Amino acid sequence: MKEDADALRQRRIALIAQIAAERDALAQQGAALRPAARMIDKVGAGIRFIRHHPDVLVLPITILALWRPRRLLSFALRGYGVWRLVQLGRQRLRR
Repeated sequence: MKEDADALRQRRIALIAQIAAERDALAQQGAALRPAARMIDKVGAGIRFIRHHPDVLVLPITILALWRPRRLLSFALRGYGVWRLVQLGRQRLRR
């Protein structure tokens, strides 16, 4: 009985050491992804901000409309085309 308990203790110690080594390796591998994850978080925060405060876009759109009206029309047409493409894709995915 005592031998079984000692074997279990030794096995537990070995497993704990293995877990620590795997945790360190995972932390090192994850460190390479950290800058990309931060950038994604910043973009997501910006999108959430604009969704909650859409009036922030009024000034840049107004400046663009006064400064380069043709460019604004070009952006509007491209945006509409992309929006239609997304809507069409959604409809096809639903089928």
